[in-house]
Amino acid sequence: MACGGPLAYQSVLGEYVTERFALPSHYSPSKGVAVSESFLEIADTLFSDRFRVSSALQGERLLATLHDERSFCTLILKKGGRTFTSIVLEVARHKGYLLMDAPHPDFSRGQPVRGEPLLVFGRANHLATGFASTFLEYMHTQDEEGIRLAYPGQVYQLQRRQFFRVPPAPGDPDLVELRRNGAEAVPGRLQNISGGGLSVLVRPPADYPFQAGERIAQVTFTLRGGHTFGVAAELRSVGPVELLHHEHVCALGLQFAGITPMMSEQVLRYAQWRDREMLSATRRGFL
Repeated sequence: MACGGPLAYQSVLGEYVTERFALPSHYSPSKGVAVSESFLEIADTLFSDRFRVSSALQGERLLATLHDERSFCTLILKKGGRTFTSIVLEVARHKGYLLMDAPHPDFSRGQPVRGEPLLVFGRANHLATGFASTFLEYMHTQDEEGIRLAYPGQVYQLQRRQFFRVPPAPGDPDLVELRRNGAEAVPGRLQNISGGGLSVLVRPPADYPFQAGERIAQVTFTLRGGHTFGVAAELRSVGPVELLHHEHVCALGLQFAGITPMMSEQVLRYAQWRDREMLSATRRGFL
């Protein structure tokens, strides 16, 4: 029984392809380390014009924050989509480069050529932050080991508000329907929602398995207050089939496509209501 096809555990970041792995809880440079599903979904959105930092000064401050906070960063190489974990050691705008800690030894054996583009992302001020750069050189001396990258010409940072995810409250509507092109509609249960998308539990379809990257013609759901929405979405992730309450289900991560500003604002308003409710319940000891 399959919920997703062979692309279920891949996500495309432009021309970069990254396998889905779990981010280690401690820093340990290693080959092939990427990020958790939710962070990868955010990274897939991060490198777009709408989240590009327009001010060079603000970009420099964000790079300095990545350095000062010792933020664990993921490097994505264009060649083969390989990923490595590292940290920023030095930000030298006046010298035109940025120095990062040397990743796993496998990096030196298959390092990119000078000028090859790459992406780097981590968190600055608790927000997903990244930049586009090019590889300059691998440095290995008796006193120092690291990789030198060209000083980034473009820095990106997501807005916290859009990716604020909350689960529905008990008693809130949670039924979702996914209408697919050329396949039967699939019912599901809402797990969490944000201004950018939602997660839903579904039974594995009997006709065609889900594929990451699949365009869902319409996702229909209702929020508290009776507001019913119908919006196209892109399937960003397909989880493994699991047994839950004697039923086989899998989790789907969906990103809204073409959602109107008014609809997005209504979803965000609901998310803020739920966050305040959960915070209040936590303070009262109910969660």
